[in-house]
Amino acid sequence: MLLPYIGIFFWSMIKFLFAPATALLIDGNTIIITYFVCVSGAITGATICYYLSVYLINMTQARRAKKGIVKKVFTRKNKMIIRTKNSLGIVGLAFLTASFISIPLGTIITAKFYRHKKGTILYIYGAIILVALATTSISYSL
Repeated sequence: MLLPYIGIFFWSMIKFLFAPATALLIDGNTIIITYFVCVSGAITGATICYYLSVYLINMTQARRAKKGIVKKVFTRKNKMIIRTKNSLGIVGLAFLTASFISIPLGTIITAKFYRHKKGTILYIYGAIILVALATTSISYSL
């Protein structure tokens, strides 16, 4: 009985948007259990990815500075990412992470741009909680 919930937990660590709809396949499942399993999985995944990526980014930048490696040229893809970052801000990026982008990729992007801001991970947590409320209620209302 616990195995399907472990699967939903890990599924919400990776692709959070589809986890509540997938949880409907479990017999005897309630909306409260689905909500808490999905939120706890997404928060766990976001925490692991955020702090691991901050550590790796800082370590890589220190290594590059020590070797004297110059930054890469600004490409079209980089311009698009910076334009999105500037137009949406940290709140928009946190909501994109929780909804459309996968949790690991969105958290890495958020850590890359906003790792020096103190409440960055809290924005991601808040977006996860709100998006989980919306997706779980939509999944169970259909």
